[in-house]
Amino acid sequence: MARSVFTQTLKEQRRGLIGWSIGFAIIPMMYLPSYRSLKEQGSLDIKQNKMYDAMGVSDFASASGYLNATVYSLMGLLLMLIFAVTFASRSVVQEESGVLDLLLAQPINRTNLLLQRFAASAVQITIATTVLTLSVVAGTDAGGLDVPTGNIVAASAGLGLLALVVGAITLLVGAATGKRSVTLGSASLLAVAGYLANNLGGDFVRKLSPFYWANDGAALVHGWNGIHLLMLVIVAAAAVMLALGAFDRRDLAV
Repeated sequence: MARSVFTQTLKEQRRGLIGWSIGFAIIPMMYLPSYRSLKEQGSLDIKQNKMYDAMGVSDFASASGYLNATVYSLMGLLLMLIFAVTFASRSVVQEESGVLDLLLAQPINRTNLLLQRFAASAVQITIATTVLTLSVVAGTDAGGLDVPTGNIVAASAGLGLLALVVGAITLLVGAATGKRSVTLGSASLLAVAGYLANNLGGDFVRKLSPFYWANDGAALVHGWNGIHLLMLVIVAAAAVMLALGAFDRRDLAV
């Protein structure tokens, strides 16, 4: 091949990545610069109710609570998950464009192809997470949010690794089924289930959810939690390993 599957994937999807990166840069700047004025007006003293519980929002008034509510539990989280599912679903499904068939017609085995496609997804998630982090740092400075930069990076790392887990699970479903609609639907359903388990489940159920490991509300206050981040890495690696087996067994008719 003139170029590796990894570099070819990045080149083919570069326009989409640029568009998504713009979105990740805009989201924090929509909310964070207004924090100081909203706090002075008393607009952030919102009574807690079950709807906010379901969204994982527990505190609007404090700087870390507002940042968590607007970015890491709502819009930033939603955008990152959609991004991960969308890009990962393209890796091993047989699309109408026939890209996968063309790749498999080249002298490359399935394991190598899958790993390179996943590596490309990981790089794209890293870029998106970096853009979001830089925008959050700029937004907190503009809005006067007293949240340490190190804690912001820690929270973003959790969000990025959560996206990697969701992407790996999407890869697994795609490797097993080969159908884009099934892959998108199943991955989205699993993501919603994990989200609700974290926000509405009991203490035991919450701690089984990758959403809890990614953002239990503590990173913005206390900083890094290496055990939680390691759990996310382990789950992502396990999903990729299962995807390799499923992809190797699938009848691709190539």
